[in-house]
Amino acid sequence: MNEPTAMPDPVVLLVRQLLLAGSDGLSAPQLAAYIAGWTAALELVERSDLTLGSGAADPTHAAVARLVRRIREAQRAALGDDDD
Repeated sequence: MNEPTAMPDPVVLLVRQLLLAGSDGLSAPQLAAYIAGWTAALELVERSDLTLGSGAADPTHAAVARLVRRIREAQRAALGDDDD
């Protein structure tokens, strides 16, 4: 019997697409700016205490934190960055 194949994490696929396809053909300075913008956007989302406000429920903040963690892990995998 064939064992079912695991479906890739959609977050990993999306991050890979956005990071790698979005940076295709960029010069070194453009690539640096692209990665800096990506990092800044992720840091903005991570600050759910500011972006969602103090009225957001704790589970919402926790869900945002989990998503940011998944995105960062996918980013490291996509960029082949083993440092942490």
